[in-house]
Amino acid sequence: MREIKKDKFWRDRGSVHIVIEIACNNCNCSIMIYQKDGRGNLHRVYLNRILAPESLASLQDKIASVKQLHLLKCECGRMIGIPMHHWEGRLAFRLVHGAYQKHRYKGESNDHSH
Repeated sequence: MREIKKDKFWRDRGSVHIVIEIACNNCNCSIMIYQKDGRGNLHRVYLNRILAPESLASLQDKIASVKQLHLLKCECGRMIGIPMHHWEGRLAFRLVHGAYQKHRYKGESNDHSH
């Protein structure tokens, strides 16, 4: 799993984050472990905040344009997210409302909340 990021985006959102697991609402399959910065609802997942699995986390190192991204889908075929280019200049997936569930990640016993 990748390290928690503490950069300008993290500071801009009050230096607060939570690590969450995002799963498919259809089959309960885990999609990713994600670092959510700041408070508020989860509407999109930025590539540079995906911590695991490495197949998704490594996208931040490989993808330079939204045109290179594919739809974010679960193994069961359910569409979870749509590629987007956020106004901040970051690549992300806009999450499909009702297609996913999220909960606090309890995997590694490191305390990731502040």
